[in-house]
Amino acid sequence: MVNDLLIHSIRLSSVGPGKATGSDVVHELSGMDLAMKLHYLKGFYIFRSHAVQGLSIKLIKESTFYLFNNYYWTCGRLRRSDSGRPYLKCNDCGARFVEAQCDKTVDELLEMGDYSSFPNLLVYHQPIGPDLAFSPPIYLQVRLAASFTFLGKKKLIEKESHEFGKMVMEIFYLKK
Repeated sequence: MVNDLLIHSIRLSSVGPGKATGSDVVHELSGMDLAMKLHYLKGFYIFRSHAVQGLSIKLIKESTFYLFNNYYWTCGRLRRSDSGRPYLKCNDCGARFVEAQCDKTVDELLEMGDYSSFPNLLVYHQPIGPDLAFSPPIYLQVRLAASFTFLGKKKLIEKESHEFGKMVMEIFYLKK
């Protein structure tokens, strides 16, 4: 078992809605949201090269701009009302976008065998910031596996000409 994270070259950025929400817009949390407290739900998806051919970091970010126009509340930050009840301040701060690299291929990861440890080994390790008011309700992590090299925010270049590589995406979200 590997104790260290398998990801490296981590880059953090924020992706918000493509248009401004407006001032003083809030989203009241439901009883279920409050019951879940600050538990992040982890979705872990592994895609082989043919499934993500033509997909780039830039395209993923551009798509989320449109998605967040309809789900703008997911780009807010938690605040407390005067009564102490938490709510989401829809301030367009954005979801956290994590870019990372992994030196192993999907096949090498699967050979490790202990699939339950993947989220702990492959996922960005600090989902909540130093202050809750700055922590986004959504983290979207895209990691490029061994056969891709990631350059900047826009370009994917093949490391091995015969293989397109693998991409892994994890999505963390707070249930609406």
